[in-house]
Amino acid sequence: MKELVLLFFCVSFISYGQIENRWQPDSVYTNHKVKKIYVYLNSPKDLSEIVEFDKNGNRTRIEKYSASYNRSTRKRKSLDHIIHFEYDKSGLLIRELDSTIYYENEYSVDKKTYEYDSISRLKAIKYFQRDFKEPISQKLFYYEPFRTIYKRRRDSMITYQETKVYDKGFYVKRRFGYSLQPKLKKSEMNYYDKDSVLVKEQVSYSDYNDLKRTEISSYLSNTFDEKEKLTNSVVEYGEENDRKLLYELNYEYYKNGLLKNVQGYVPRHFKYEFWE
Repeated sequence: MKELVLLFFCVSFISYGQIENRWQPDSVYTNHKVKKIYVYLNSPKDLSEIVEFDKNGNRTRIEKYSASYNRSTRKRKSLDHIIHFEYDKSGLLIRELDSTIYYENEYSVDKKTYEYDSISRLKAIKYFQRDFKEPISQKLFYYEPFRTIYKRRRDSMITYQETKVYDKGFYVKRRFGYSLQPKLKKSEMNYYDKDSVLVKEQVSYSDYNDLKRTEISSYLSNTFDEKEKLTNSVVEYGEENDRKLLYELNYEYYKNGLLKNVQGYVPRHFKYEFWE
């Protein structure tokens, strides 16, 4: 299975966000000779990303745009990322290169490498930051049954781990794991101003020697139609130890079977261009 894997590395892993299966299997895009996918977030006017394919159905480029929610923010919309894809001679995806325009946080990723087993199944994706030689995180793939485990490290410690299990070998139905985050603390800073008067000021800082563990647990009850298209998901979401959210997602399709809308907490809309 070729998984359509897009970049989520600029999103904080412990902040709330909608969980949805917003992509279809690669074979769907290949069979429909899709050239470009335009993704809109919140409304059909707010472009979020553009995914480009070659005539063989391989992704070649992704453009990621800044968030917009109204007329004012649309005027300030800018291009945040351009992602390029590289393949080997047999057509297997082996590398993503991210020409990030700015770094949102310390976990911004510049490169992803793909590794395969002896029968060309995806085995691991490794995430590299800037010019670092060691990966900052990796995603491992397991089969029969199919599942993935993502791990991120800080030095030798695993600070984030997430396991996903799937419906029909593609659609996420459960995710669970944990995150270790530094506790926010305060201290007093003393200094003299330009008039030599002692100033005492309270400052906040993140203590990486004192980490808080947050449990992650989400369930997606997925419903499919007779053609095995995903039509509905009821999501029980939890990324905070004392907070649970429940919401519903509804999936709408064009007549040709391509995904048109995902309606839920944050709506998404899709438009397509096709090869001749």
